[in-house]
Amino acid sequence: MMDRTAERDSRSRLGPLALTDGTTAQAQVYLRLREALISGIFRPGEEISLRRTAAALGTSVTPVREALRQLESDGGLEVFGGNRVLRVPILTADQLADIRDIRLQLEGFAAAQAIEGIGPAQIRLIANASAIMQRAADAGDADLYLESNWRFHALIYRAANRPILMSTIEGMWLRVGPLIRLAVTAPFHFERSMESHRAAEAALQARDADALQAAIMRDISDAASDLELTLTASSDLPTSMSALT
Repeated sequence: MMDRTAERDSRSRLGPLALTDGTTAQAQVYLRLREALISGIFRPGEEISLRRTAAALGTSVTPVREALRQLESDGGLEVFGGNRVLRVPILTADQLADIRDIRLQLEGFAAAQAIEGIGPAQIRLIANASAIMQRAADAGDADLYLESNWRFHALIYRAANRPILMSTIEGMWLRVGPLIRLAVTAPFHFERSMESHRAAEAALQARDADALQAAIMRDISDAASDLELTLTASSDLPTSMSALT
Protein backbone atom coordinates (compact mmCIF):
# COMPACT_ATOMS: atom_id res chain seq x y z
CA MET A 1 0.00 0.00 0.00
CA MET A 2 1.27 3.49 -0.85
CA ASP A 3 2.11 5.45 2.30
CA ARG A 4 -0.09 8.49 2.86
CA THR A 5 2.81 10.95 3.07
CA ALA A 6 3.91 10.04 -0.46
CA GLU A 7 0.30 10.24 -1.65
CA ARG A 8 -0.10 13.72 -0.14
CA ASP A 9 3.16 14.78 -1.79
CA SER A 10 1.85 13.58 -5.15
CA ARG A 11 -1.37 15.53 -4.76
CA SER A 12 0.44 18.69 -3.67
CA ARG A 13 2.44 18.67 -6.90
CA LEU A 14 -0.70 18.51 -9.02
CA GLY A 15 -2.17 21.92 -8.61
CA PRO A 16 -4.23 23.88 -8.22
CA LEU A 17 -5.02 23.85 -11.92
CA ALA A 18 -5.74 27.21 -13.53
CA LEU A 19 -8.50 26.45 -16.03
CA THR A 20 -8.48 28.51 -19.23
CA ASP A 21 -11.13 29.39 -21.79
CA GLY A 22 -11.33 27.57 -25.10
CA THR A 23 -10.87 24.03 -23.80
CA THR A 24 -13.18 21.95 -21.63
CA ALA A 25 -12.35 21.44 -17.97
CA GLN A 26 -12.30 17.69 -18.56
CA ALA A 27 -9.68 18.04 -21.33
CA GLN A 28 -7.48 20.26 -19.17
CA VAL A 29 -7.75 17.95 -16.17
CA TYR A 30 -6.96 14.97 -18.39
CA LEU A 31 -3.84 16.61 -19.81
CA ARG A 32 -2.63 17.60 -16.33
CA LEU A 33 -3.10 14.11 -14.90
CA ARG A 34 -1.59 12.53 -18.00
CA GLU A 35 1.44 14.79 -17.69
CA ALA A 36 1.68 13.90 -13.99
CA LEU A 37 1.81 10.20 -14.82
CA ILE A 38 4.35 10.66 -17.61
CA SER A 39 6.55 12.84 -15.38
CA GLY A 40 6.48 10.41 -12.47
CA ILE A 41 4.51 12.54 -10.02
CA PHE A 42 2.45 9.46 -9.17
CA ARG A 43 4.14 6.30 -7.96
CA PRO A 44 3.45 2.67 -8.93
CA GLY A 45 0.62 1.25 -6.86
CA GLU A 46 -0.59 4.66 -5.71
CA GLU A 47 -4.37 4.84 -5.31
CA ILE A 48 -6.03 7.76 -7.08
CA SER A 49 -8.96 9.17 -5.15
CA LEU A 50 -11.56 11.05 -7.17
CA ARG A 51 -12.38 13.57 -4.44
CA ARG A 52 -8.83 14.13 -3.22
CA THR A 53 -7.61 14.63 -6.79
CA ALA A 54 -10.41 17.12 -7.47
CA ALA A 55 -9.52 18.98 -4.26
CA ALA A 56 -5.84 19.11 -5.23
CA LEU A 57 -6.68 20.47 -8.70
CA GLY A 58 -9.29 22.88 -7.35
CA THR A 59 -12.03 21.57 -9.65
CA SER A 60 -15.31 19.75 -9.29
CA VAL A 61 -15.34 15.96 -9.33
CA THR A 62 -17.10 15.70 -12.71
CA PRO A 63 -14.17 16.60 -15.00
CA VAL A 64 -11.82 14.56 -12.82
CA ARG A 65 -14.08 11.51 -13.05
CA GLU A 66 -14.16 11.69 -16.84
CA ALA A 67 -10.41 12.27 -17.06
CA LEU A 68 -9.69 9.27 -14.82
CA ARG A 69 -11.94 7.09 -16.97
CA GLN A 70 -10.03 8.15 -20.06
CA LEU A 71 -6.68 7.49 -18.39
CA GLU A 72 -7.88 4.03 -17.39
CA SER A 73 -8.84 3.40 -21.00
CA ASP A 74 -5.37 4.63 -22.08
CA GLY A 75 -3.66 2.15 -19.75
CA GLY A 76 -2.26 4.78 -17.39
CA LEU A 77 -4.51 3.66 -14.52
CA GLU A 78 -6.18 0.40 -13.55
CA VAL A 79 -9.02 -0.84 -11.35
CA PHE A 80 -7.65 -3.08 -8.63
CA GLY A 81 -8.91 -5.35 -5.84
CA GLY A 82 -12.28 -6.25 -4.42
CA ASN A 83 -12.98 -2.62 -3.59
CA ARG A 84 -12.23 -1.69 -7.21
CA VAL A 85 -9.92 1.17 -6.32
CA LEU A 86 -8.29 3.11 -9.12
CA ARG A 87 -4.51 3.00 -8.94
CA VAL A 88 -1.31 3.46 -10.90
CA PRO A 89 -0.43 0.03 -12.35
CA ILE A 90 2.41 -2.07 -10.99
CA LEU A 91 4.11 -3.48 -14.05
CA THR A 92 5.59 -6.96 -14.26
CA ALA A 93 9.16 -7.68 -15.37
CA ASP A 94 7.89 -8.89 -18.74
CA GLN A 95 5.83 -5.73 -19.24
CA LEU A 96 8.80 -3.52 -18.37
CA ALA A 97 11.05 -5.38 -20.79
CA ASP A 98 8.40 -5.10 -23.49
CA ILE A 99 8.04 -1.35 -22.98
CA ARG A 100 11.82 -0.90 -22.97
CA ASP A 101 12.20 -2.73 -26.28
CA ILE A 102 9.33 -0.83 -27.88
CA ARG A 103 10.72 2.49 -26.67
CA LEU A 104 14.16 1.71 -28.06
CA GLN A 105 12.72 1.12 -31.52
CA LEU A 106 10.11 3.88 -31.61
CA GLU A 107 12.07 6.65 -29.91
CA GLY A 108 15.27 5.81 -31.74
CA PHE A 109 13.38 6.00 -35.03
CA ALA A 110 11.60 9.23 -34.04
CA ALA A 111 14.89 10.86 -33.08
CA ALA A 112 16.48 9.96 -36.42
CA GLN A 113 13.45 11.30 -38.29
CA ALA A 114 13.51 14.54 -36.27
CA ILE A 115 16.83 15.67 -37.77
CA GLU A 116 15.18 16.76 -41.00
CA GLY A 117 12.41 18.77 -39.36
CA ILE A 118 14.07 20.38 -36.38
CA GLY A 119 14.98 24.06 -36.55
CA PRO A 120 17.15 26.46 -34.55
CA ALA A 121 14.26 27.60 -32.34
CA GLN A 122 13.44 24.03 -31.36
CA ILE A 123 17.10 23.26 -30.69
CA ARG A 124 17.23 26.24 -28.33
CA LEU A 125 14.18 24.92 -26.45
CA ILE A 126 15.79 21.48 -26.20
CA ALA A 127 19.02 23.03 -24.91
CA ASN A 128 17.01 24.99 -22.36
CA ALA A 129 15.31 21.82 -21.14
CA SER A 130 18.72 20.15 -20.84
CA ALA A 131 20.10 23.10 -18.87
CA ILE A 132 17.16 22.92 -16.45
CA MET A 133 17.78 19.20 -16.03
CA GLN A 134 21.42 19.87 -15.19
CA ARG A 135 20.44 22.41 -12.54
CA ALA A 136 17.87 19.97 -11.16
CA ALA A 137 20.45 17.18 -11.09
CA ASP A 138 22.93 19.41 -9.26
CA ALA A 139 20.24 20.27 -6.70
CA GLY A 140 18.91 16.70 -6.43
CA ASP A 141 15.45 17.94 -7.52
CA ALA A 142 13.84 14.82 -9.01
CA ASP A 143 10.51 16.55 -9.71
CA LEU A 144 12.03 19.27 -11.88
CA TYR A 145 14.41 16.81 -13.50
CA LEU A 146 11.67 14.40 -14.58
CA GLU A 147 9.39 17.16 -15.86
CA SER A 148 12.21 18.61 -17.96
CA ASN A 149 13.31 15.14 -19.07
CA TRP A 150 9.94 14.51 -20.71
CA ARG A 151 10.01 17.98 -22.29
CA PHE A 152 13.50 17.31 -23.69
CA HIS A 153 12.48 14.04 -25.30
CA ALA A 154 9.07 15.24 -26.48
CA LEU A 155 10.55 18.29 -28.24
CA ILE A 156 12.86 16.03 -30.23
CA TYR A 157 10.23 13.45 -31.17
CA ARG A 158 7.58 16.00 -32.14
CA ALA A 159 10.00 17.49 -34.65
CA ALA A 160 9.63 14.26 -36.64
CA ASN A 161 6.08 15.46 -37.43
CA ARG A 162 4.57 11.97 -37.18
CA PRO A 163 1.46 12.30 -34.98
CA ILE A 164 0.64 8.59 -34.79
CA LEU A 165 4.22 7.75 -33.83
CA MET A 166 4.21 10.50 -31.19
CA SER A 167 0.93 9.27 -29.76
CA THR A 168 2.33 5.75 -29.43
CA ILE A 169 5.47 7.03 -27.71
CA GLU A 170 3.37 9.03 -25.26
CA GLY A 171 1.40 5.87 -24.51
CA MET A 172 4.61 4.09 -23.53
CA TRP A 173 5.69 6.96 -21.28
CA LEU A 174 2.25 7.01 -19.68
CA ARG A 175 2.83 3.44 -18.50
CA VAL A 176 6.46 3.70 -17.49
CA GLY A 177 6.60 7.30 -16.20
CA PRO A 178 5.79 6.41 -12.58
CA LEU A 179 8.69 3.95 -12.59
CA ILE A 180 11.21 6.35 -14.10
CA ARG A 181 11.06 8.26 -10.80
CA LEU A 182 12.49 5.16 -9.12
CA ALA A 183 15.34 4.94 -11.65
CA VAL A 184 16.69 8.38 -10.71
CA THR A 185 17.57 7.08 -7.24
CA ALA A 186 20.16 4.69 -8.71
CA PRO A 187 23.82 5.70 -8.15
CA PHE A 188 25.13 8.04 -10.87
CA HIS A 189 21.82 8.03 -12.75
CA PHE A 190 21.83 11.81 -13.20
CA GLU A 191 25.41 11.74 -14.50
CA ARG A 192 24.75 9.02 -17.07
CA SER A 193 21.46 10.54 -18.16
CA MET A 194 22.97 13.99 -18.64
CA GLU A 195 25.86 12.49 -20.61
CA SER A 196 23.32 11.01 -23.05
CA HIS A 197 21.42 14.28 -23.23
CA ARG A 198 24.58 16.24 -23.99
CA ALA A 199 25.42 13.74 -26.72
CA ALA A 200 21.93 14.21 -28.16
CA GLU A 201 22.36 17.99 -28.15
CA ALA A 202 25.69 17.69 -29.96
CA ALA A 203 24.13 15.39 -32.54
CA LEU A 204 21.32 17.87 -33.13
CA GLN A 205 23.81 20.69 -33.67
CA ALA A 206 25.79 18.51 -36.08
CA ARG A 207 22.64 17.25 -37.83
CA ASP A 208 23.86 13.70 -37.23
CA ALA A 209 20.83 11.38 -37.23
CA ASP A 210 22.81 8.25 -36.33
CA ALA A 211 24.48 9.91 -33.34
CA LEU A 212 21.16 11.31 -32.11
CA GLN A 213 19.50 7.91 -32.39
CA ALA A 214 22.39 6.29 -30.50
CA ALA A 215 22.25 8.88 -27.71
CA ILE A 216 18.51 8.46 -27.22
CA MET A 217 18.72 4.67 -27.23
CA ARG A 218 21.59 4.74 -24.72
CA ASP A 219 19.54 6.99 -22.45
CA ILE A 220 16.60 4.55 -22.54
CA SER A 221 18.83 1.52 -21.95
CA ASP A 222 20.65 3.14 -19.04
CA ALA A 223 17.38 4.18 -17.39
CA ALA A 224 16.02 0.65 -17.76
CA SER A 225 19.16 -0.78 -16.17
CA ASP A 226 19.00 1.72 -13.31
CA LEU A 227 15.35 0.86 -12.76
CA GLU A 228 16.14 -2.85 -12.57
CA LEU A 229 18.93 -2.12 -10.08
CA THR A 230 16.64 0.01 -7.93
CA LEU A 231 13.82 -2.52 -7.93
CA THR A 232 16.16 -5.35 -7.03
CA ALA A 233 17.64 -3.42 -4.10
CA SER A 234 14.43 -1.89 -2.74
CA SER A 235 12.46 -3.37 0.16
CA ASP A 236 9.93 -0.52 0.30
CA LEU A 237 7.98 -1.45 -2.83
CA PRO A 238 4.92 -3.68 -3.21
CA THR A 239 5.86 -7.36 -3.18
CA SER A 240 4.93 -7.95 -6.80
CA MET A 241 7.25 -5.13 -7.82
CA SER A 242 10.25 -5.87 -5.60
CA ALA A 243 10.40 -9.36 -7.08
CA LEU A 244 10.51 -8.21 -10.69
CA THR A 245 13.82 -9.82 -11.50
